[in-house]
Amino acid sequence: MKKVFIFLFACFIVSFSFGEDFKSSSVYVENEQQIISTEKEYSHTQVALTGYIPYFGTYLLSASQLLLPQNFVQQSICLESLLLNIPASIVNPVYTLTGSAITTGSWVSGMLLENHQNIYGNPSLAYTFENVGFKGNMWLQYKGYEKARSSCSSDFYKEYETLSFKDAVLACYDPKILSKKSVWIPVLSLTALNAGFNLLGGFDQSVFKTGESYIGNYKVPIAAGIATVLALSCVDYMFTGIGEEALFRGVGYEEMKVSMGLWPAKLIDAIGFPVVHTPQYVLAGYDFSSILLTFGVQSGITFLLQWVYDKGGLKDSIAAHMWIDVLSSVTTYLLTSGIENNDFALNISFSTKL
Repeated sequence: MKKVFIFLFACFIVSFSFGEDFKSSSVYVENEQQIISTEKEYSHTQVALTGYIPYFGTYLLSASQLLLPQNFVQQSICLESLLLNIPASIVNPVYTLTGSAITTGSWVSGMLLENHQNIYGNPSLAYTFENVGFKGNMWLQYKGYEKARSSCSSDFYKEYETLSFKDAVLACYDPKILSKKSVWIPVLSLTALNAGFNLLGGFDQSVFKTGESYIGNYKVPIAAGIATVLALSCVDYMFTGIGEEALFRGVGYEEMKVSMGLWPAKLIDAIGFPVVHTPQYVLAGYDFSSILLTFGVQSGITFLLQWVYDKGGLKDSIAAHMWIDVLSSVTTYLLTSGIENNDFALNISFSTKL
């Protein structure tokens, strides 16, 4: 167990290397007294493809869960996620390949832990490793698009705010960002919404009702359970917020706004984001009404995140997304983990069976 946490900490520290963009070299020409940049220029079409391939490819990746044997889904998603890094690796090879090695290590660790749940008694830790790998690849795909866009040869694009991984992490905890009404109001509103969803299933499984709390099969003090869930959530959903906002808002939504216009971008993103999450509900056996309700809720959440992004940029939407998930995770734990074998895991879906 100690080795697992040491490895998790090491991955987290190494991942800060994402924050430093690799600079292209330049050649100084003495006779002309000028710098000739070796940075390659990209056309609008090339930039769009760098963004659209991973963005829409993620839809296909998600849908593939419905077609594959369940014992092969995780391995397949890992491989497909790496394949979506190809456009970024062409534009930004050293950064992308280095990051891909880190994300693959995280995926492998998660899959190994998933097969040895007796080590920690709950799938949450395995899901955290797997999620870090998957969402880390989304970040790499964003960085490829970011670099291609900043090197575009035409004036088609307006100014585009670049973001390092370090700045993305710090944004999650920046008081100046979290104190914005456009950030904390969606966070608190959606946390309350998630609590309402859980309460639709009744109050009998809550820690308040039973006076007990469990993580998997292990009975723990309520305060210790909250602290554990909060700690894991802050790591897990930090990567979720960074990865999903970088790809869905910073790449897909941003590129569609430029190429198609504001409202087509809003509508496609508001449909696409729930679509990516729908296969997990199908596999969980949800009926059509439950899936439709969940789709509508997540579509509304997407419009909110677009609004946060348009108001304050990628840092704000990352922070909002992360804390929506973190607080909703803790709320779900309090309302469902009062009985043994509750199957609680770090997988906030804003969904419920009717």
